[in-house]
Amino acid sequence: MNVTDRKAIAVAYCATAAPQERAVLAFIRGKLATLQPKRLLDYGGGDGQFAVLCAESLPLQEIVTYDPAPQMTSLARSLCADFKQIRVTETTEEIESGTFDVVTLNGVWMCLTSRRACLDVLSEVARLLRPNGRLLASVTHSCFRTRKFSNYFTDFNNSEYFNDGTLFNVTIREGTRELHIVDAHWSLTAMSSQLNESGFAIENLYELPSSTSGSNQQDASLWLVIVARKL
Repeated sequence: MNVTDRKAIAVAYCATAAPQERAVLAFIRGKLATLQPKRLLDYGGGDGQFAVLCAESLPLQEIVTYDPAPQMTSLARSLCADFKQIRVTETTEEIESGTFDVVTLNGVWMCLTSRRACLDVLSEVARLLRPNGRLLASVTHSCFRTRKFSNYFTDFNNSEYFNDGTLFNVTIREGTRELHIVDAHWSLTAMSSQLNESGFAIENLYELPSSTSGSNQQDASLWLVIVARKL
């Protein structure tokens, strides 16, 4: 089993639902409204839809959106063209350290297949954040991968829970369409350790309830949102 190439699935995933229809992104936008950052980086921002959502609803001075897939960068440039506060970038390497108040990392962690890759991304995010800046990361909840949700299910086996980096198949449904991808599993212990090693302290964990996550499971949470502060 090979992990899904983000470049191959990015367009299909972005087409499954608009950001305002994804409850987890609406939840994160609410957290941004509370934090009131001036400068925001959306790391792994796809085609720029979340950046536009933030630009339309939050008083941000600057939003930078970055995605490793060139096709996504091209789409983002087109979608964000009318928003002067949004800048689309092909790389983060040339951005000055300590630039952003908040970095969002939505659905990216599951695409990283090695501990080294996770640490590289988190360390780069830490570099780009100002001291005491926040990381808002959304991940599918590692404790409930075996549960079947209304539009999401996997073939993950709980016996693999402590085998970090284990690959598993994911099916995402939107109406009559299905998107099949391969994600990597990281336990809560692993994610906490990676954050600590990268210079973060976890401030809050939010397990989105069924009414927020779009789930018909009353005793499970599809999405976990991690708020971490740069030390």
